[in-house]
Amino acid sequence: MYLYAKVHRRCGQQSTNPGKRYYSRSPAARLDEHSDSSPDKHDQDKIEYADTSREEILDEYYQFATSVLDRSQNTVDLHTRYIERLLEHVDKPPSQVTQDDITGHLDSEGDVSDATRMNIIGALRVFFRDFLDQEVMDAFEMPSKSAKPTDVPSKDDLQTFYEALDNPKYKTAFLFAATSGLRSSELCQLTMDDIDEDKQMLVPDKESSTKETWLTFYNDEAAEAFEAFKPERKAGDERVFQTSKQPLNRKFRHVSEAVGVKVTVQKLRRWFATEMSRCGVDAKYIDAFAGRTPSSVLEQHYLDYSPERLREIYDEAGITVLE
Repeated sequence: MYLYAKVHRRCGQQSTNPGKRYYSRSPAARLDEHSDSSPDKHDQDKIEYADTSREEILDEYYQFATSVLDRSQNTVDLHTRYIERLLEHVDKPPSQVTQDDITGHLDSEGDVSDATRMNIIGALRVFFRDFLDQEVMDAFEMPSKSAKPTDVPSKDDLQTFYEALDNPKYKTAFLFAATSGLRSSELCQLTMDDIDEDKQMLVPDKESSTKETWLTFYNDEAAEAFEAFKPERKAGDERVFQTSKQPLNRKFRHVSEAVGVKVTVQKLRRWFATEMSRCGVDAKYIDAFAGRTPSSVLEQHYLDYSPERLREIYDEAGITVLE
């Protein structure tokens, strides 16, 4: 079994056993490889690299978890071992892993404590959802936990960060993320056709095995920023922000370093959920806005999740970001 050796990390030694080479290269590994001017970068996230080994993808995950998520080395070491055990068990590329594969792996772990099982599921959720931007773990529920104060930026932090953004595109992306709960990939893939400006409604065109196209909203602050940004959009590219995850994440990282306030799209998504909860919004509706509600639930309880009902709930919350 590949153990995440600290000696290997510190000394930069190359492994003599690269392992089976078939894993998809992670978007996280390309954080610093692209810029806005590169052609067709919005399709890069979908590219698979057949020559990427298991060890390499775990290396890339380790870098993502430590630098982007700011997790401790002990936590990342533990989670990496959990992820590796799954990959060894299923023996297939991550993009082909199914819910049944994961259920079988969890069963194979034997009689583990509830805490250990939660840790395993949590590690796999971060790996598939945040690192690979896949939804296979969406059906595996964990007891909800209140986010730690250190995990969620304060409004003062958001104000400081927003004022340091020097580009209308990134100001608008920031406010869309903070007031809609979109993931970074969803934000970058959003097209003009996905926006109903009259209703300030977003309908990301995305379907999967766990959810169909859903909807969320953005507030007046985001609408005002969007109006200021629209004249700067270039013709021929229907993506709202005309950028990909890598330049967006890089811009946020540079501004975070400049002002001393760490803000990422993931943290804005977390802030959105926390703020909506503080405003009294039921967790099931927060999940709906964040695109976490299975399509079967949306279909069976349509009246609860109708656009009109969700609009009413969103407006009642009255979420704002800026002072």
